[in-house]
Amino acid sequence: MNRPPVAAAIVVLIVIGSVVASGPRESGDAPTTQRQSVSPPLVTQLAQVSVAEPAAQPTFVGRQACLECHPDNYRMHGHHGHATTFRSASDPDVADKFVGKSFDAGEPFGTYTYHSDDQGIFARLREKFGDQPFRFQFALGHKSITLLSLLPDPVEGTVGLEHRVSWIDGPDHLGKTPGQRDETLINAAQLFGNPHHGKVMHKCVYCHVTTGEIVGQEIKNLTPNVNCEKCHGPASEHVRLAKASKTPPPFSVGRSDWDTESEIQLCGDCHRLPKDVSQKQLRDYPDLLTRFQPVGLLRSECFVQSEGKLKCTTCHNPHQSVSETTAAIQVQNCVACHQQDSQSHVACPVSPTDGCIDCHMPAFQLDGLGTSFHDHWIRVRDDQ
Repeated sequence: MNRPPVAAAIVVLIVIGSVVASGPRESGDAPTTQRQSVSPPLVTQLAQVSVAEPAAQPTFVGRQACLECHPDNYRMHGHHGHATTFRSASDPDVADKFVGKSFDAGEPFGTYTYHSDDQGIFARLREKFGDQPFRFQFALGHKSITLLSLLPDPVEGTVGLEHRVSWIDGPDHLGKTPGQRDETLINAAQLFGNPHHGKVMHKCVYCHVTTGEIVGQEIKNLTPNVNCEKCHGPASEHVRLAKASKTPPPFSVGRSDWDTESEIQLCGDCHRLPKDVSQKQLRDYPDLLTRFQPVGLLRSECFVQSEGKLKCTTCHNPHQSVSETTAAIQVQNCVACHQQDSQSHVACPVSPTDGCIDCHMPAFQLDGLGTSFHDHWIRVRDDQ
């Protein structure tokens, strides 16, 4: 059997095995660079925020600090996919998805087997490297979980290696990670996944965490998952003002110039905007683009004709999982505008009070992603 150069393989695997990363804290904690620590009680967190004087710059206080005043949103967010977008690969729930299983990736890769020890989860390619382990650091995703390792690179400094295999929720099995390229291998490490450098690598982590910066093979100031402060910003001033007022308003932060454009830019920063996809994809609009909801929404007549009124939160509660929103509520969002006795909107001549989503925003199952995505290009489809 053909093997990678022994020296190269050993060097790569030794380096991989020596990588030490800053492990994530619990999802409600403020940024940290330590591998493990315990979140202080809420009263301690709030006591550390001065009421008298504003900080020079607002700081992150952690999701837990939001619970006292916003219990409903806190609870809903706990069930949201955003609450589990980034974990240590040694997380028991992650290990349970992989350990004891195997996946045959075919040639030239081979069959991965998954194991764990006191250092965390790792994979083996026995036919190429025997019992030598390839260790994973992080697990990204909710409905599908993909493993990531940060490795030293002689040119880029650091490369993010995205494992070729992911756990997929729907069928509860291991499958090929979407986007993996079967290209010519440059080094032995690529037998375990595709490398990402520079902006792509940083964006991959950025969109799955509240705070965190890749420095070398570590993630500094890591607050895992997409929590409150990812969208609302660092909350120390919000907490300080709420404590200073005897009757704080329900929402004491917010910009007066916040509008539809601002919201779509915020959501699209990670859920993608037209600028993030190719001109050919925008022209052909393959099923893959249903994964990038703002791209479809921005070309919908519902959006174009709304004069800046239709935005993501018109239909979605950003704190609530879509799975907790009934189909009847989603249809009502459509009917609220498309009323039969109104001249301001077109009412559906086929089914004016039901079936809106199935006809105009059908769901597509995309390979390897473990869930379906509704097409947000709202339109009368050619196949209807």
